[in-house]
Amino acid sequence: MQLVSVKTQVSILNFILLWSFATLSGFLLSLLLIEIGEKPDVGVLEAAIGGLAIALPQSYLLRQTILPLGWIISTLLGWVLITAMGVGAVGWFVLSTEFLYYRIFFGIISGGIGGLVIGLAQWWLAIPSSVSWGWSWMFLSSASWAIALSIGSVTGIFLRRLTQLFLGEIVGLAITWLVVGILTGISAYRLLR
Repeated sequence: MQLVSVKTQVSILNFILLWSFATLSGFLLSLLLIEIGEKPDVGVLEAAIGGLAIALPQSYLLRQTILPLGWIISTLLGWVLITAMGVGAVGWFVLSTEFLYYRIFFGIISGGIGGLVIGLAQWWLAIPSSVSWGWSWMFLSSASWAIALSIGSVTGIFLRRLTQLFLGEIVGLAITWLVVGILTGISAYRLLR
């Protein structure tokens, strides 16, 4: 009995690590195609490219439960929608303000809305109706993004102040994607396994 428990824990940890790696790698790959800037600089096309870079490796990991094309289309749609709505491609832009509390507030609100829209698109178009509690994915995605964007934005401004380099903000965005990967990886494993 103990051996099964350890095996299960290793399986959970493996999935979360792979999911986090896939998510962060997708973001890093997207940096070759998308210029990080302030909110107005990131358009719908860049959001679609970024969404594709994230969705491709994730869809490979989900292929036994979710149709890869459904995951890719739903993720692209989610990113395009939040950008077109004016929320912006929250994973690819930094705030121009250095006011810490605004960054936390903005991270919670924008991350929450963005994660909700992306999660809604993924639940509606990709997650099979046979998945119990599949509808909760949109709320789990929302909470993950709200937490991650706040952490990443605050980390980014601290690193930028410390180093006097814009690169600190890029590291903050990478931390955002890592935290999103970990949190959504835990949620995805629990929902889909």
